[in-house]
Amino acid sequence: MNLPNLLSLFRILAVPVFLVLVLPQDFFTVETSETMAACRAAALVLVILVTVTDWLDGYIARTWKLVTPAGKLLDPLADKIFVTAALVALVRVEMIPVWAAVVVISREFLVTGLRGVAVEYGRVIEADRLGKHKTGWQLALIITAMVLLTARDFFTMLGVWEAPLLSDYGADTVWFVLIWIPLTVTILLTVASGAKYVIEHHDLLRLR
Repeated sequence: MNLPNLLSLFRILAVPVFLVLVLPQDFFTVETSETMAACRAAALVLVILVTVTDWLDGYIARTWKLVTPAGKLLDPLADKIFVTAALVALVRVEMIPVWAAVVVISREFLVTGLRGVAVEYGRVIEADRLGKHKTGWQLALIITAMVLLTARDFFTMLGVWEAPLLSDYGADTVWFVLIWIPLTVTILLTVASGAKYVIEHHDLLRLR
């Protein structure tokens, strides 16, 4: 297994670790706010590592001419698994609404289904530029949400979240605006990307 494929595999293996770190209360008893803040900070670092390896494995594969059939499978699969797990976790901690996660995940099922049907007819549907931008914004959304979640946990640990940040400065409104900017772009790109795939390959949806 070459280096790009190992990096893709790392992203898949990072999923359970990320879930434990971002949702520690679901796996063990969190006794202090310091423990919660430390777990969330570690989850943020892991998300950043995943994002870097997502770019790095593609760059290495193209530059070193290490593109393989296994890599073409592992790279998008790693993206889908990590993004899906992260969105579910963010819904769990109430950082994003359920419907937003459903839209993103549904698009992934749709495109994966189209690719499966295309293979039966000897056609390969490759990721296009819009799809890559969509993935980039999904990761940007996850990083933004984790930064805000981690910051809130640290402010809570320091005893300044409820007051003065929440009561005097409307921190919840600031958090809402900061998360909805990347969320809105992500949703728009997700819908546009899914629609583009359907329009370009609508013949695969015909009953035969």
